[in-house]
Amino acid sequence: MDSELEVIRTEMETTRGSLAQKIGELESQVRDTVSEAGHAVEATKEGVMDVVSSVTESVASAKESLKDTFNISKHVEGHPWAAFGVAVAIGAVGAFLLRPSRASHGSAFAPSAPASPPPSRIPAYAAAAATASTEPGMIGSILTKLQGLAVHSLTDVVEDLIKQSAPESWRGGLQDIVHDLAGQLTDEKPHYSASNGSH
Repeated sequence: MDSELEVIRTEMETTRGSLAQKIGELESQVRDTVSEAGHAVEATKEGVMDVVSSVTESVASAKESLKDTFNISKHVEGHPWAAFGVAVAIGAVGAFLLRPSRASHGSAFAPSAPASPPPSRIPAYAAAAATASTEPGMIGSILTKLQGLAVHSLTDVVEDLIKQSAPESWRGGLQDIVHDLAGQLTDEKPHYSASNGSH
């Protein structure tokens, strides 16, 4: 019986040693797996952080690009003559569009002049006022001359811009457009100075 106990003890010791070795190996494998998973999680975290950083930089860059695109003062500072030309063109088109057309004066839809009362009933001061309102006065004449002067000066500046920056093949056509527009704005054929080489 002692020998059986001895055999059982020996087997238990062998089994215990074998179990301790297997537990040690399993513990080592678990540590390696956890370590690898930690590295994978860390790598994934770094990858996500890189993507987030990249997207943040892209959004900031796009935002700055949009700001620069719609920064009118920056464009005006960078290209003052082009901005001036655009402003002049917009002003000329606006003036042309807002100006009453000549055709509407004789139109069937235009209100007709009120019937005038018999001459004996019009007071003398009213007749004088009516005559004065139909004839251009001194102020109206001055304003008309100022308008013509402004249009002619602006036309000269635009022509100089065309000479400096427009391709040679476009110059004649652009100058004709400027002349026609100036003529429409002043109700006359524009008079251009000899200094700019035009008409």
